Amino acid sequence: MEFGENVAEKHVEELLRRYLGISAPRVAIGVLMLIFGILILVMPDLLAVLVALYLVVSGLLVLLEEALKGRTLQS
Repeated sequence: MEFGENVAEKHVEELLRRYLGISAPRVAIGVLMLIFGILILVMPDLLAVLVALYLVVSGLLVLLEEALKGRTLQS
């Protein structure tokens, strides 16, 4: 890993590109991080909801990806 790489930013960019076909510029990802950070500071209970949603969506995407891999291997 190179110096200065942001792991969270890379992960978000990879998710957007892989599942939604969106290639967001670094500025857009930075703005989203700021918005969510401010929301969490203002409403700390929101953190639990955001983490839960992230886990549910990530889990569904992983299961969907594995199911699609299984279909392509069987064909």
